[in-house]
Amino acid sequence: MTFKAIVGIVLGAMLANNYALEKFLGAAPLLGWSAQEKKTTVLGVSVTVAMLLTALLAGLVQTYVLGALSLGYLQTLVFAAIVLIVVYAMNAAARAVFKKSLGVFFPVIALNSAVLGLAVNNAADALSLGESVLTALGAGLGFWLALEAFAAVRTKIRERYVPKAWRGLPIYLLTAAILSMALLAF
Repeated sequence: MTFKAIVGIVLGAMLANNYALEKFLGAAPLLGWSAQEKKTTVLGVSVTVAMLLTALLAGLVQTYVLGALSLGYLQTLVFAAIVLIVVYAMNAAARAVFKKSLGVFFPVIALNSAVLGLAVNNAADALSLGESVLTALGAGLGFWLALEAFAAVRTKIRERYVPKAWRGLPIYLLTAAILSMALLAF
């Protein structure tokens, strides 16, 4: 695989095929957690690591177990179990290294549809293991970018006058739609 292909896969997953804004997977953390600006970096890094590990494990299981034994009908169930195992392992690693668990991020990452959607989409697109991991890196970084961008926009929205009917979720959904259109330009 050439460097140009690697950069194309990562940037494509990060910008043009952004899971949070273009595919609208993982929208709950985007709309809810971006209000807590200090936590967006931790959540973005955690989701990126979860996507990388899930893509790696799901790619191996898809290739050597599900594909080899013709068990494709169990794909979603197996991938959901892989996501949970990865998040539990991340929580255990965080406890061991930082002496602190993922806390409130644990259910947010475990139930994030972008992580499961990535594994299912990689299998549906029949990506190789390397392509799956690169796509996961781009998708995770794109999710993090969307979180940070949305957090910055939310601070600007709070500083401006917004009509009463548009306050709260309506203006945030409109903002997400505009950010989505901006990223689709790539």
